[in-house]
Amino acid sequence: MRTVPENNSLKAEIKKLLALCNKDEKKGERRNYFNEPVAEEEMTNWEEKNGAKIPESYKEWLRFSGKCRIAGNTATFWGPSEFHSDYVPEGLVVIGEMIGDGEVVCFSKKEGIFARVSEGNTEEFDDFRGILKKIIKLMDDKPILSDERYLELMQKRREKEREKNNNA
Repeated sequence: MRTVPENNSLKAEIKKLLALCNKDEKKGERRNYFNEPVAEEEMTNWEEKNGAKIPESYKEWLRFSGKCRIAGNTATFWGPSEFHSDYVPEGLVVIGEMIGDGEVVCFSKKEGIFARVSEGNTEEFDDFRGILKKIIKLMDDKPILSDERYLELMQKRREKEREKNNNA
């Protein structure tokens, strides 16, 4: 696993996440990876090309890891070369995915806040630390399952939610 830079403001959350990923890896599957950090120049180039600032808290994450996958489908995050704005409201930049069911994680070009967007629903966070805390909670709250079993359970959960919404 990667080491966390000493001066990284997300150090506590990253260390907790790495510990959970290490526990996950002991199950025998390679469900986690953290690529090399993103160069400052790559972040600056993206900002200049897109006329928007990458929020500082996500830059802190990128200084730890570029593209990564966390606990299978729990979360995937990208570096600037993979950011996009497809299928989300105007002004949002997609930086990754969560849960593996089409939910995306974005930041607002204007306000610099973060959002989880899924099926028209949005949950906002002041900074990337909030996103990491959500992932940590997901990993702490559920037993480590195979990708197939986890997707099966998530599908059942979505079906129950749809049924509940249809009956409301």
